[in-house]
Amino acid sequence: MRKRIVSLSLAAAMVLSGLTGCSQTGQESTQASTEAPTQAPTEAASASEEPGGTAADYTYADTIAWDGQYDVVVVGFGGAGTVASATAADEGAKVLLVEKAPEGHEGGNTRVCGQMFAYGAEDEEGTYEYYQALAGGHHIPEELLRVYTKNVAHMYDVMEELTGIPKSEYFDWTGSILGSMSPEYPEFPNAEKISLNALHEGYSDGFLWQTLRGLVTDRSDKIDVWFESPATHLIQDPQTKTILGVQVERGGKTLNIRADNGVILATGGFENDPEMIGNYLGLSDYVVCGGLYNTGDGVRMAQEVGADLWHMEAYEGIGSMAGTSVSIPDEYASGTTTIAGNGAVILVGGDGNRYLNEGETSRHGHVKLNDAWVNVRRPLRSFIICDQAVYEANEGKIQDYALNVQHAGSIKELAELINMDSEALSATIDRFNGFVKDGHDPEFGRNPATMAAFAGDSFYAIAASANVLNTQGGPRRNENAEVLGLDGQPIPHLYSAGELGGMTAFQYQGGGNIAECVIFGKIAGKNAAAAKEALPVYEARQSVESPLTYMPGTESDLGGSVDVALAEGEYLGVSHSGMGGDLYVKVTMDGDTIAKVEVVDHKETDGISDPAISQIPDAIVAANSAEVDSISGATITSNAIKEAVSDALNQAKQ
Repeated sequence: MRKRIVSLSLAAAMVLSGLTGCSQTGQESTQASTEAPTQAPTEAASASEEPGGTAADYTYADTIAWDGQYDVVVVGFGGAGTVASATAADEGAKVLLVEKAPEGHEGGNTRVCGQMFAYGAEDEEGTYEYYQALAGGHHIPEELLRVYTKNVAHMYDVMEELTGIPKSEYFDWTGSILGSMSPEYPEFPNAEKISLNALHEGYSDGFLWQTLRGLVTDRSDKIDVWFESPATHLIQDPQTKTILGVQVERGGKTLNIRADNGVILATGGFENDPEMIGNYLGLSDYVVCGGLYNTGDGVRMAQEVGADLWHMEAYEGIGSMAGTSVSIPDEYASGTTTIAGNGAVILVGGDGNRYLNEGETSRHGHVKLNDAWVNVRRPLRSFIICDQAVYEANEGKIQDYALNVQHAGSIKELAELINMDSEALSATIDRFNGFVKDGHDPEFGRNPATMAAFAGDSFYAIAASANVLNTQGGPRRNENAEVLGLDGQPIPHLYSAGELGGMTAFQYQGGGNIAECVIFGKIAGKNAAAAKEALPVYEARQSVESPLTYMPGTESDLGGSVDVALAEGEYLGVSHSGMGGDLYVKVTMDGDTIAKVEVVDHKETDGISDPAISQIPDAIVAANSAEVDSISGATITSNAIKEAVSDALNQAKQ
């Protein structure tokens, strides 16, 4: 029969485990190992005692010096995090919600989005077929997609149950100002069943976010919230791969927080991490039009514990010209401003050629390519080229806001200002004017009604960037909101929700991310809160016999000694600080006087070390001291010779 586990004092635990350097209380910063993801931070053994004082079994979790303990830890105070926290709390769990942003800046993209969710008009099969078409042939497991689309089909009921706001107050944006996203892909099967909806007649007003935030504040007796407390690592049992807790930076201290039943990652995407954006999306010049704190933390933490990643190349933009913004100065942080593709305006790359249909209404930053709507491949440099009329129509948007606006009296002069081939840009403008005259754009199929010829003697070039609303990639999840490892199996006790590892693999329907935050926030919260089986006993591997051929001092390619014959008054000195390793000198003493210094063995670089080897010994003899000036350009060798001479002199004094 297994005995009840009784935690030992840290001092006793250190004796048992042979560990040192552990913090004694949660008020001191615990040391952490970040070199190996599966190696838990600060270990301090716990054990149970049999009658008579014999130590019994313990689990790996009992070897961690924990600073706090909850049933569930949720990482990320955005839409998904609020729903997950509230659901877990309603299931009876004691919840800790940690957020890297300061109070008042939490919320992620839910805080700043349009505040709308997708709805499938109670048609489960129709909603499933529509979202299957959105995937464009990309594989999404049927069980996962059906769980999502079943909830989207009944989203009015889901939101009413979650928020308490009667569904009679909800607003359907079909046919209104946002009707182009309601549905966003009218050509897909059952599109008439898909709509964009809000909790009230309003958009981009923060109403949804305030409602979801209230789910946490209304449960403050069950949910602790830590602001400015980023989670940095997951703590994992190396034997079972179970997630035991989270490492959190708070108040300048590293804290190990145990999660008995589960950890939920709800950190959003990586749109504010330029390196990840470059690696996964291929964008080098972009602006962010969402929250400021989505920097890929959840992706990195999941990777450390062996999670599989998916949809890392998928992202959403917003606005005209495939989600193109004028380039924004850094001081504006997150924000974009777009110019409609209407009139004498084109978008060109650094080579002076157009690369998309400027007049096309993009679908969350996607443009039509053959029979699919895709994220456009961006050149390294982009410019919006327009005439005076277009500039004046948009001047209020870009004046004192755009990073780089150039104005010239001719296309040739304008091209020179932006370091562009003037002949190439002029040819592009001439072709475009010809398309206007012919009423047909054979390059990109732009609607002639959106086109006007460039004319006059006033032209503008505005530096342009891709805008990124959010990324979709992250750890793969299943229908239970469990994070999957590279083997396709759930990583025990680890869950995710929201845009981190979202469903979208190809084309995106407006309101889909909010729906996903709510749907998988509820699933993750419920499953993470559920009581789990006891952790297994932690046992070391069986030892094996190891014939040790090589022991310290048995064999080494460094160091050693040299065979130098020494007469009376001669001493051999060594320095280990040479550029090439050990350097040996023979010092001949005449009483207390240094009579001679010879460099007898070295591995210094020929040529570079020569001046030191030829000059420093004579200088030491002349000064009768090793304290002489080093040779410029051969300082390391000079210092090694002096150090070796000092070693010999110390022997002479003995």
